[in-house]
Amino acid sequence: MELTVALPEEPILIGDRVSLAITATHPTNAVVELPEIGHEKDVMVLNREWKSEPQGDGTARTETTYTLTSFRLGEHLLTTNPVICRAGGQIETNAFPETYLKVVSSLEENASRQLADIKPIHKLPGRIPAWVWMVPGAALVAFLIGLITSKLWQNREALVPKAPPIPPHITAFKALEELKSKGLLEKDECNPFYTELSLILRTYLEGRFHLNAPDETTEEIVEEMSRSPELDGAQRNMLQEFMRQADMVKFAKGHPDRSSMESAFDTTKQFVEETKPTDLTLNT
Repeated sequence: MELTVALPEEPILIGDRVSLAITATHPTNAVVELPEIGHEKDVMVLNREWKSEPQGDGTARTETTYTLTSFRLGEHLLTTNPVICRAGGQIETNAFPETYLKVVSSLEENASRQLADIKPIHKLPGRIPAWVWMVPGAALVAFLIGLITSKLWQNREALVPKAPPIPPHITAFKALEELKSKGLLEKDECNPFYTELSLILRTYLEGRFHLNAPDETTEEIVEEMSRSPELDGAQRNMLQEFMRQADMVKFAKGHPDRSSMESAFDTTKQFVEETKPTDLTLNT
């Protein structure tokens, strides 16, 4: 696999946008996995677009364009993770070129960084003494407090307790049924199908295991769940395999057949069923 990375060398100002282009030439049957850009929050990814074109010699050229920005001064390394190419059971790893995003301030170099002193308060000449307004104001506040307290006391028995929150597995099962009713399987629309299925699972993980799953990468989720004492080895493998397959469809434009899509749906439902809270879990 051949890899090129293009980022303007000129520094940007805080909040400005800049384009990062990553071009990979690889076998047509290969899947290219790009690392996460700006993992440490110094660099923010605003948009990502990609296109892949066959070259006619058994290879394809995939170009991914990121729109980046930053709100922190300095030179920020985009990533330290490699680019992975999977083809026919073989895995090729390429180091990501050392690339920095330079962010500078719009202030001049000799500009003072000290804050100016606060100007003294300029009082307007008063015509009416302050106590004249304080007396009716205090009376009005006392009246309102008494009125509200009286209403609450009269209606204290009519107050209805808040309904308990819906358990995450109930929400997940309902979302799975809604996804199934959309007919994406019958229409062979694998990309929106896997996108919704992945979101359902991530939302369940957030509510069930208190992860920030919707905003985390697959690697971060798998690593955190590998340390969870509530999952056994089979459940960890089930989660990892589905997350990898969903990423291939969303980011590498893979196109599984219908049986694979049905299997992914059943696997997600089985994972939720096996890991939902028990009565003992709810009472602890």
